[in-house]
Amino acid sequence: MPDLPPGYVMRDRVIAQLDAAVRAPLTLVTAPAGWGKTAALVAWARTARLGDGSESPVVRWVTSHSAHGADVPGQLLGALSTRPDEELDKTGEWYGDDLLRAVDALERPHIVVVDDVREISDADALAELEALVRHGMGRLHLVLSCRRDPSLPLYRWRVNGSLTEMRTNDLSLTIGETAQLLAAHDVVLPGATLYELHSITEGWPAGVRLAAMAMRGHPEPERVLDDGGAFSTAVGDFLTGEVIESLPPDTRRLLLEAAVAPRLNAGLVEAITGRDDGARVLAELKGSNAFLTRNAGPGGWYRFHPLFARTLHAELLRRSPERVPELHRRAAAWHATYGIPAEAMRHALLAEDWPTAVEVLEKHWPDIVGGVRYDRPHEAAPHAPGAEEAADPRLVLAFAAERLRVGDLDGARDFLRRSDRDAGNPMLAGFAAAEAWLAGDARRTLSALPELHANTDEVRALAMLDEGEARLRLGELAAAGAPLHGALVLAQRAGMAQTQVCAASQLAVLEATRGRLRAAARLGRQALVTADRFGITDATDLGWVRMALASVYGEWDRIQEADRLLDEGLDLAAGDPDLLVAIATVRAKLRHGAGRLAAALEVLHTARRELGGAPLAPSVERALALTEAELRISGGDLGAARRLVATGGDPDVFPGWAACVDASAALVEGKAAAAASTAAQFATPSTDSALTWTVHAAILTSLAGRALGDRNRVLRGLETALDIAEEESFRRPFLVGGHPVRDLLANFAPLLPVYHPLAAELAAGSSPLAGGARGGGDGSLVEPLTERELTVLRYLQGTMSNLEIASTLYVSVNTVKTHVKNIYRKLHAGRRREAVERARELRLL
Repeated sequence: MPDLPPGYVMRDRVIAQLDAAVRAPLTLVTAPAGWGKTAALVAWARTARLGDGSESPVVRWVTSHSAHGADVPGQLLGALSTRPDEELDKTGEWYGDDLLRAVDALERPHIVVVDDVREISDADALAELEALVRHGMGRLHLVLSCRRDPSLPLYRWRVNGSLTEMRTNDLSLTIGETAQLLAAHDVVLPGATLYELHSITEGWPAGVRLAAMAMRGHPEPERVLDDGGAFSTAVGDFLTGEVIESLPPDTRRLLLEAAVAPRLNAGLVEAITGRDDGARVLAELKGSNAFLTRNAGPGGWYRFHPLFARTLHAELLRRSPERVPELHRRAAAWHATYGIPAEAMRHALLAEDWPTAVEVLEKHWPDIVGGVRYDRPHEAAPHAPGAEEAADPRLVLAFAAERLRVGDLDGARDFLRRSDRDAGNPMLAGFAAAEAWLAGDARRTLSALPELHANTDEVRALAMLDEGEARLRLGELAAAGAPLHGALVLAQRAGMAQTQVCAASQLAVLEATRGRLRAAARLGRQALVTADRFGITDATDLGWVRMALASVYGEWDRIQEADRLLDEGLDLAAGDPDLLVAIATVRAKLRHGAGRLAAALEVLHTARRELGGAPLAPSVERALALTEAELRISGGDLGAARRLVATGGDPDVFPGWAACVDASAALVEGKAAAAASTAAQFATPSTDSALTWTVHAAILTSLAGRALGDRNRVLRGLETALDIAEEESFRRPFLVGGHPVRDLLANFAPLLPVYHPLAAELAAGSSPLAGGARGGGDGSLVEPLTERELTVLRYLQGTMSNLEIASTLYVSVNTVKTHVKNIYRKLHAGRRREAVERARELRLL
């Protein structure tokens, strides 16, 4: 068995997947070169278990050295047979019966890993493997590690449950694992650079390792990704030697030509290469694991791995530089024909086809300018025009649009300074609004809109999109909806692909913020489907969509899906501090809901450190402050919470959220009347308030009413909260309320005039968030805590002494000690920290 590479990161999730796979007779691990197949299997094989984990199998490791896999059956016979190796005839002839007899003779279950199976095409080897899989049930588990699928009846085994598969998505490093691998090489990156590295490597272990080696000892490791030096050279050498050179010459030529476009579908492949079998070509390339993946969705789009695309383009320039302009011209013509003008203009600029670039810009500038929120600095950049060409202000604007597209604000400004300053030109007004948006200046974006002179559907769509996005960024939720909806309708009517994606994305963010969860989910899915239809895969707006969907799934208590979407969003967030912080606030809420207060606070503190003083949009800055304020209340630091509410961002942004934070703090202090008064302002639905905070405010009103003995207030608040929750499927506001809210549901929901099935579900704690696993054994308390004990428990999360708690609550120290003793007894805890952890498991905090 091979050794693990130095600095290997043990990945429990991968080992768990392989452990689960042994229930089937065959596991197929398929991924391109450098994806860590061998290392993952070595790590797993050293601790592999069967059944309930108590049975340790015999593990054998063999490596195929044959070009066509003819030696695999012989290697397997040697691994399984009890006869001395020298007595075995492993010449490659048929000995299937010997293999089956060897399996029958096994006294203990065996796991046999066949590593580095480049290709199995030998007919006898395939037949013997198929027989072995059928015969080995219960006695033999076979693991094949391949770069492409072998010619075995995989379709049949998938149906009958004989096969478990692991592919690149399963083996890719997460962002956390990427950071661990870097740390093993003594490299620590700022968050933004880490996300950028994960984005361009997409978790490819070899790529991350090569980056770590290039960054180690580098005075500015964040520059390694852009400097075209050791990292680019190492990646290029690896991919050329392991992938490109191993391809048949015709396939290699086709791959290099197609690489002028990092995203491909059948029609585009045919337009670039002149072939008529684009669909078959793409399917074959994907099947060969040539770092090409198919997007999920209706568009039929494929995309190269970012580093592979870069390597292919460099190889094309080295081998056939004279072909490159013509290939880009063909790609430009195809994109223009099929309604993707930004890509058409980019390819025209790369081909130095200035007339086509100008023509595309003049026809489609509203859609091109409206879709500037991209961040693809690693793609090939067009060469700047010469002095003669630069005299054409329209061409200068085309270059400015291309720079805006990749998020290069300084480059865009340089070209805009060189363009005409015709105050009445709506195109220039559109560029001014786009430049202001990229600079994060929402008010300057709004000031540029009157100059747009919106006299066509396209320009009106752009004006409405800019206004809606600016209002949303400023936190003016009520004013953002109408222009964004208008932009989406006009963009659909005019066939503006990028504007449709941008408008639907921002509407999803708006509706998620307003608590209209079902509408947010629908708009988010619509944005993703539209993006896939037009091959738009890396717009920053798609990161905002994923953040919005993660927020919705968090409210629905679908935590794993929410975490996955946030990770995907981070890959699109480099260069957008607002998106990075928005993702951090959602993730902090998820951690808080899971009872991990310290982890939640660390997420927010990391986000603040990474900002480095960069300005934030008012809505994002306020959300960051209010999220931290909620966490501070959970930790018992009411003073910090109130300071954050008072000074954290614009107080006019999210007033309902701020009121809920204030009311929560008042409840913790035992000031139920003040809590009720504060929350009541937002405890009924209105067009101006977000449903999320209406639900929270209604719950807080109900809790305050119970403390005051006001039965009617309790029922009114509970009914409002449950009505909205059932309509929008809210779960989180009830679950994070812990025991007090569950007790409220159990005791008062049956008294409501209308039966709410959701109340019974939440009161029973049927959600995964609702219960713990220690103490009482079933995640519930044997004896509930009193209201006063719950109040003391909240203070125990912080660092206050018993004397300080007593002073805050205006009671004696002995009273506090009695409450603490009862808390420990009821929570089966022996000390303060254990009591707090147990309470978080039970959602009491």
